[in-house]
Amino acid sequence: MRTLTAILLIALLCTLTFGARPAPVSPDAAARANNLFAADLYRALKDKSGNLFFSPYSVTTALAMTREGAKGETAAEMDRVFHWNPRLPAEIHRALELALRPGEVREGWGDDAKDLPAFGLSVANALWAQEGLTVERPFSRTLAEEFMAPLQRIDFREAVAARKIINDWVAEQTKNRIRDIVPEDLPTPNTLFALANAIWFKAAWKDPFEAEWTRDSPFTTAAGKTVSAPLMHRMGSYGYAETGDAQVVEMLYRGGETSMVVVLPKAKDGLPALEEKLTGERLLKLIESIKPMQVRVKFPKFEITRSTRLTNILPKMGMPRAFTAGKADFTGMTTEQLLFIGAVLHKAFVKVDEAGTEAAAATVVMMLRGGPPREDAEFTADHPFLFLIRHRKTGAILFMGRVVDPS
Repeated sequence: MRTLTAILLIALLCTLTFGARPAPVSPDAAARANNLFAADLYRALKDKSGNLFFSPYSVTTALAMTREGAKGETAAEMDRVFHWNPRLPAEIHRALELALRPGEVREGWGDDAKDLPAFGLSVANALWAQEGLTVERPFSRTLAEEFMAPLQRIDFREAVAARKIINDWVAEQTKNRIRDIVPEDLPTPNTLFALANAIWFKAAWKDPFEAEWTRDSPFTTAAGKTVSAPLMHRMGSYGYAETGDAQVVEMLYRGGETSMVVVLPKAKDGLPALEEKLTGERLLKLIESIKPMQVRVKFPKFEITRSTRLTNILPKMGMPRAFTAGKADFTGMTTEQLLFIGAVLHKAFVKVDEAGTEAAAATVVMMLRGGPPREDAEFTADHPFLFLIRHRKTGAILFMGRVVDPS
């Protein structure tokens, strides 16, 4: 009986140790958080003039990397702004990146048939730290293992060289669509870390538009003016939905794994009202309501490149502590220096034509050295004082005196 019991216990232990495989990590939470943040960021940027284009995925990923070094209320604010409540572990962000990888579609006939990626996608992350700075091991290990961003060393005090290293990396990862994301005023000598994400996407329409059907047609701008724009034409099967104030169309890319969803106000001047009501939940419901039907689509060709500094936007969205010297807690990155987020740079590109869409974006987060803010001092020399003139290198006092009446 004891022998049988022992065998059963051993069998149970073997089952628990070797038979039970860990459940795959689902990317759903990361995707949903990304989409909710997308609507929030759009609302925060909507009052800027002109065309608007950004990558919420790029911003989210760069700040998720930064979040790995945050602690306390700094981390809690970031979690609320990016909808990571409860906190999303790094492996969930990694699961979303893996889930984005394209499947294959069969193209051609007979012996000439080939399996090709449904779309082109490149996602890359990077981490640079100041030479000689002690970096916390758990932080650098997580970024290397989950974000594929191994620690690289750089001297931010050599601003021109450091800027070139970061800009060249971004340009390479985005097929040269995003260039010079770091401007000439950055990095500063107080920069200790730079974290970056770059994404490049290219896809052909499932049903391309015929170039000969593209016509220059009137387009009413936000200012109410009429301009001429090249509108592509096609009649076919598309995803479609309609609300009281808007039409929604979904245009698939080859393979059906990706698509462009367009929300068009019914009123020519209806975009501001639609933007005011836009929330993450409403956007998700609009997408869920899409059904296939025959649609005659007229859609403009366009190209946009837009740079956006999020340094002043994200604090207003609910995470001011991360941007405040002396209050931010990024001791998960390093305990050698106090850090705060000094800049969040974002740049995005998109081109849409009869064949499909190419888009690219990058986000760079720069962490600066910064201790507790000091109280402002006031110095009013309105009574007698002494003064001296000294040689700073040697400390020698060259002149000394006093003033009792400057008149």
